[in-house]
Amino acid sequence: SLKNRNYLNDNIDSWDESLVNPQGLVIVDLNNIAYINDNYGHAEGDNVIKEAANILIKNQISNTEIMRTNGNEFLIYMVGYDEKQIIDYTRILSKELKELPHEFGATLGYSMILDDVKTIDDAINEATLSMRQAKEKL
Repeated sequence: SLKNRNYLNDNIDSWDESLVNPQGLVIVDLNNIAYINDNYGHAEGDNVIKEAANILIKNQISNTEIMRTNGNEFLIYMVGYDEKQIIDYTRILSKELKELPHEFGATLGYSMILDDVKTIDDAINEATLSMRQAKEKL
């Protein structure tokens, strides 16, 4: 029941034009889905993705949009939250996602938009880089 990449593409321009700040983006990348698919089958990998979506929905807070942007990656668009609130939220999600089947969890990254200079695309790229840097530390 989550929104998808098409929803992101349909809304990105209006989010860029929004004068409401701060805006935040969180990237959630599920760990080791390829390993699960290879060792337990694609149905089990799909189950983990569905369970992750349920966790994200259960923990959704107001003024946020959750989208599945590709197979094992989600994007959360947030409006009106400062950096500390976003960090606290990512910690909650990270803890909850550790409970997924096989307990591989997820790696998260985030980016803040504080003015009209940084675009949504810039923030997505920054959040993705943040997530990848966190994944390298695993």
